[in-house]
Amino acid sequence: MGDHAILIADIGGTNARFALATSKEDAFSGAQTYSAAEFEQLYDAIDQYLAAQHIEQLHGIVLAIAGPIADEKVSLLNSYWSADCAELRQRYQVDNTQLLNDWEAIAYSLDKLSDTDLIAIGGKWARQQKDKQTFGALGPGSGLGVTGLIRNHNTMAPIISEGGHAGFAPQSDLQIKILSYLYDKYQDRISIERLLSGPGLVNIHEAFCHINGVENPGLSAADISQAAVDKSDKLCQASLDLFFEILGQTAGDVSLNYGAYDGIFIAGGICQRYPEKLATSQFRQGFENKGRHHQHMKAVPTWLITHKNPGLLGASVYAQRWL
Repeated sequence: MGDHAILIADIGGTNARFALATSKEDAFSGAQTYSAAEFEQLYDAIDQYLAAQHIEQLHGIVLAIAGPIADEKVSLLNSYWSADCAELRQRYQVDNTQLLNDWEAIAYSLDKLSDTDLIAIGGKWARQQKDKQTFGALGPGSGLGVTGLIRNHNTMAPIISEGGHAGFAPQSDLQIKILSYLYDKYQDRISIERLLSGPGLVNIHEAFCHINGVENPGLSAADISQAAVDKSDKLCQASLDLFFEILGQTAGDVSLNYGAYDGIFIAGGICQRYPEKLATSQFRQGFENKGRHHQHMKAVPTWLITHKNPGLLGASVYAQRWL
């Protein structure tokens, strides 16, 4: 790639994924994942990746990072790493440098996902290309990410939000009981992220144990999910079922809030690991349960993103303007 090498990355608290942007259909090459814990700072990981790819000079840098960007700086919320565009420009002698929120990068990927990168949830949805479209996306992981994308012809404008921290609105007597338990636990308002995340699934299971008068065994999110899929524990099954139902409710809210009627995309490792469970859950019922907007919501497509690196894909979409 010579002097036109553009470094892209998708960086979270646990993993740092690096690649080189390309103008080809697959959008990037040389993808490699590092454990963040193995490096004292972000620049050490970048240096190791560039050495492995035999890159001596960069033409640009686009880093998608799990944290709020302010004044071209970011500190990761779940890590001691930080990044600063001024330091990147000086250290790597490159002018084209951009920091993106990790879900901003997901937004850029939405228009580029192919049919093979998606699983339709709740219907046989066909991708449609229109001059003007609005999409939404959300995904539970260590937290809950929420984003959107407005496309006007060839112009793409991400909707950057902290939607995971909006308040949880229960829609059944059971959900009211769950909310009451969590309010007693946290003594504070309950955000959607308190339920829709890895720790959120643990919260739901803990609440189910309390409601049913069962001692909480202290299971991890992975343990709860596996027991639900194996059908070896009824409370774990109920917990994961409710998790997906609330995910559907929240996805429907995102569609209404953003006017994202061209499609809602679900991302995140929890959902990617259990696509069949998501597809057969109450997700779509929760999604469509919008009162007077019920019929309207039935026509809004929902997809699960199966692409392994949508964050890198989105970062490459942004970077391609420099190629």
